[in-house]
Amino acid sequence: MKKTLDQLLKEKIVILDGATGTNLQKRGMPGGVCPEQWIIEHPEALAGLQKEYVLAGSDMVYAPTFSANAIKLAEYGLEAQVGQINRRLVEISRDAVGEDILVAGDMTMTGQQLEPMGTLTFEALVHCYEQQARALADAGVDVFIVETMMSLQETRAAVIAIHNVCELPVMVTMTFDESGHTLYGTDSLTALTVLQNLGVAAFGMNCSCGPEHMAPMLDAIKPYAKVPLIVKANAGLPKYVDGQTVFSMEPENFARENGVLVQKGADMVGGCCGTTPEHIRALSEALHESDVQKRHVQDEQAGGGISLDSAGLNGRTALTNERKTWFFDRAFEGVRVNTVLDVQKNDKLEADLAGQEWDTFYDCMDDIADDAPDVILICPDSDKVDGRWMMRHIFNEMDLSIAPVAIASRSLDTLECGLMHYPGRALAVDLWAGDRNGCDGADEAQACANSQAVQALARKYGAACIPAEQLNLCV
Repeated sequence: MKKTLDQLLKEKIVILDGATGTNLQKRGMPGGVCPEQWIIEHPEALAGLQKEYVLAGSDMVYAPTFSANAIKLAEYGLEAQVGQINRRLVEISRDAVGEDILVAGDMTMTGQQLEPMGTLTFEALVHCYEQQARALADAGVDVFIVETMMSLQETRAAVIAIHNVCELPVMVTMTFDESGHTLYGTDSLTALTVLQNLGVAAFGMNCSCGPEHMAPMLDAIKPYAKVPLIVKANAGLPKYVDGQTVFSMEPENFARENGVLVQKGADMVGGCCGTTPEHIRALSEALHESDVQKRHVQDEQAGGGISLDSAGLNGRTALTNERKTWFFDRAFEGVRVNTVLDVQKNDKLEADLAGQEWDTFYDCMDDIADDAPDVILICPDSDKVDGRWMMRHIFNEMDLSIAPVAIASRSLDTLECGLMHYPGRALAVDLWAGDRNGCDGADEAQACANSQAVQALARKYGAACIPAEQLNLCV
């Protein structure tokens, strides 16, 4: 009988599969083709590989839907076949491994840049991912894996899209270099903070380098992790030999190095580029024979693990931008909140934003930088300003390195737009929490409902939440 991801994690270190692309190339897939289309035309190549992974010990295989989103498929003129392609690829995987092995719907970056670096809007990206996620959910995947991600904002879009479509668990792995940062500059702790608060079921790293280079990254995030951690490393660092990419780490060395990662706290392990069923077999056998698997089961049976409210924070909470994490007292006691971007307090800013101009805003940012606040409050509420427009664009114009952002609005739609677009973990300000005192009847009920709605939006977008009266507001 097939077990859920949660059940597997309570019983053992979960073994994932290994590489797909590099192995399919060995089985005849040429360069320059659409991989998803080639697999559909040659299903026996994928089916054989995935059967070998299961025999090697994999508890889960990734359906080869990696780039089967409309934006990427458009490069091959296949954007109208997103549903058909994703469903067929999941069907091939399910037929290959049977009903007792978990099949993950695989999603990754589209290859297009989000604004302001590119022209792709956040809403359009969420829609693109929703389309693929809906097809994968309809096809019957057991979990989602959003992998090989380099942009935290694109990762947020994928996770939000999946949550909009279904309630299946979402795992995420990002690609970090040896310094522990993505290509876009996000460190592993910031990514973990944002994504585990966004509700992912597991988080970790894949690709980029071999397992021997991933221990420092795992050490950096383990104390703060509220979710299981994943490592899916390459078979060592890639080398170029006679014009070809070669991964030289042998299965025994791969298994040994991954054993170190499991000792350090990895809950799910597998292989990425260059790994084969032999690598997964060596890994599975090594873990089966080690004490760490037994200790894992004993810890679960004893009710061990990390408290969801206390992991590494010691009574603190964390806010982030896309590249940095700030820690605060959970009640935000003594935190200085700059209110210059409260539109109703600045007539010139209000007039500029009413005309969708940013000149005064840039001057305000200079003043905020001089003030060096702990948090920057943004409140777009004004009869003259389109709050949703402001929230959609402000983070493309703003210097987010100064401090993290708190968002307040009497419009729940505007608040949601801000929380959705902010590229990190924001602070949602509950403007109605204090309104409940001294209210009666319908007014009290409405204030209570609005306050609950703010808290629900904060949970949906992974934000922290605080009543307005607790903030230390200052210019």
